[in-house]
Amino acid sequence: MRNTLRTNSTGTWRWWGAIGIFGIALAPALPLFWQAFASRDGWLAGRGFPSALFNSFQVALAVAALSLLIGLPLGVATALYEFPGRGSLLAVVTMPILVPSFLWAIGWSALTAHLGPDVTAALSGHTGCVVVLLAAAIPLVLWVCHAATRNISGSQIEAARLAGGERTVLKYAIAHVAFSGVLVASLAGVLTLADPGPGLILGLRTAASEILTSFAARYDFNLAGRQCVYLTLAVLMLAIPMAIVAAPRLTAELLPRQVRSGQRSWHASVSWVLALGLFAVGLAFVILPWLGLSLPLTQSGHWSRALQEVRRTWLDTVIYAVGAGSIATILGFLLGFFAGKNHRLQVVSLGVALALFAIPPSQASLGVIYLSTNSPAWTDDLLRSRLTVCFALSIRFFPIAVVLGMRAWNSMSPSWAQAAYLHGVSPVRYGRMVVIPFLAPHAAIAGLLIALLATAEIGTVLLLQPPGHGSFPLAIFTVMANAPEGLVASLCFLYLVLATILLTGVFSLARRRLA
Repeated sequence: MRNTLRTNSTGTWRWWGAIGIFGIALAPALPLFWQAFASRDGWLAGRGFPSALFNSFQVALAVAALSLLIGLPLGVATALYEFPGRGSLLAVVTMPILVPSFLWAIGWSALTAHLGPDVTAALSGHTGCVVVLLAAAIPLVLWVCHAATRNISGSQIEAARLAGGERTVLKYAIAHVAFSGVLVASLAGVLTLADPGPGLILGLRTAASEILTSFAARYDFNLAGRQCVYLTLAVLMLAIPMAIVAAPRLTAELLPRQVRSGQRSWHASVSWVLALGLFAVGLAFVILPWLGLSLPLTQSGHWSRALQEVRRTWLDTVIYAVGAGSIATILGFLLGFFAGKNHRLQVVSLGVALALFAIPPSQASLGVIYLSTNSPAWTDDLLRSRLTVCFALSIRFFPIAVVLGMRAWNSMSPSWAQAAYLHGVSPVRYGRMVVIPFLAPHAAIAGLLIALLATAEIGTVLLLQPPGHGSFPLAIFTVMANAPEGLVASLCFLYLVLATILLTGVFSLARRRLA
């Protein structure tokens, strides 16, 4: 790169760079498509897999509809109004995104066991899975609608308020973000198809739990591979049209624009209703299952064993989280650099990233397993190590880094590079003195967020962990069926406390550096 103006130029090199990044992200998943159908069983996916896939789609549809119904108005209102306990309520509602869903399933299971068999029956199967998965889907819709609402200019909000008061403001704001809300709610529903935890605990056969059972219990790699491919194809049939429709709009909504955002206002009735609504969501989807996890804590003698598990797994957990966050952030910000100011490439990159995010993580994990079993011993450090787990986790959450990276790069004014060129500043010095300091806070937020999300991912770690190097959430998942109830509760409680502390730190850093 001969001068700083090249950072704002267009060219085929940007497209080739983006293709290379996406090639890295897709590489682990591709071998499974060949291997899955190369065995003598051909195209068979197992007798119960079609019904399990149907169950998964029923749950996904319910999660998408309910998350839109709840998350859309809450996201709009939290962007427009101040309300009591804003930071605490938003943190509580957001927590399920960063916690494995099976923890909430364990909490509901423990709580309903104390309330009687009728309640247990009511919150099992489809209903229980929907309730558990809604806990993470609602904040996803809420925050995207919040971000889209913040892109409405202050003058537009003031004009609507003068024309008809708060009701008109809410009406037009909801209409403005409805498209984004529908798309993100649909994506949230599609993402539930890849989650095996709630189905295993609450007694519902789902496609993801069938894949996990085929591989981990029946040791049938070919069957698990075929099931994973069928699930991936079904997901892509939904995700690709969504990505094609969503990418142009989300590119405009998520990337910064030169407008004056409206100031959040205090309106007594709306603010208190909003606070009560968020409290109700937090109570229903976070506090009650947390209470269920806390009930067995009265059993003594398990805290020492729980702390031993923390000491045994904390280093591997940190390595997986930091490694996944670092690799995903590097890839995502590189893609943001290649996309640059090219609107068409931005749309294509965001669309492909959305489609990748919907692919079940087991697809890449089983692909890596296939590669490792057919590779020589000298590849162990690459395909059978903790680095392998970090890479697979980073690929899972790489699309999040793409969105944050594109937003960060587009926040940089083109005039900076032009001024550097006019003053004879070399590209290396410009990058060291301007680009890196500007991007560092954005990259730190992206890395921390992905690290927290990677910690909650158990499927990838379960399939790829080197012997004796499991994560803390995986330790809970593997002992929950046979360990004493008090031990499981102690482990879950410790995890939730640690997640709360880390989430508070991310909120504080984001508010301080990117306000």
